[in-house]
Amino acid sequence: MNGKDVSVKEADRQVFRSGLDDGLVDIFLSSFVLLWAVAPYLSRFIGDFWASAIFLPLWGILYLVMRWVRKNIIRPRTGVVKYGVARKKKLTVFTMIMLALNVIFMLLGFVAFFLPTGPGWTRMLPFALMLLVSFSLAGYFLDVTRFYIYGILLAGGFFVGEWLYQNYGFIHHGYPVVFGFLSVVVFLTGIYKFVTFLKDNPLPSEDQLQWESNNG
Repeated sequence: MNGKDVSVKEADRQVFRSGLDDGLVDIFLSSFVLLWAVAPYLSRFIGDFWASAIFLPLWGILYLVMRWVRKNIIRPRTGVVKYGVARKKKLTVFTMIMLALNVIFMLLGFVAFFLPTGPGWTRMLPFALMLLVSFSLAGYFLDVTRFYIYGILLAGGFFVGEWLYQNYGFIHHGYPVVFGFLSVVVFLTGIYKFVTFLKDNPLPSEDQLQWESNNG
């Protein structure tokens, strides 16, 4: 492996990571974390299933807003990003692994549903493990260090919430407090990265666009 190979791979890595540094992914993730904070309240009125399903329209709207922002605000600043063959292969492997994990955890959850109810610490373990493994894999394959931190915080959130519930009587196993707080943390991280991205990547001037058009 020569210096040129290293520089090309590093450039591809930096280009890929820059696509995840605009904060939009973090903002979207915060809406998923919010589910764990709000759903316990909603389940009392509309049941467990609808307490989760009601978030689907929210996620759909947020996804469309993100696509609009990426197309009209992000892309004019970065241009169209194309990844190398190795990066595309890595993303394909990541997608396959995540699909397999989702199926496995879904089956485990189905089995756990019919098992006798145990202590709160044991009931939350599959969810904590799922989040920790999923975010760790995302951090590895996507080269995003903060995803490791998110995984640890979210997995630990179940145990912190249960501790608050057992020792201080927090309702709903402490989930509204813990995951509400973590949702705000992830959301503010996304806002900070988005504002920083806009500051570091201003829109190109008309002269620059004209020069690129003439020399493209």
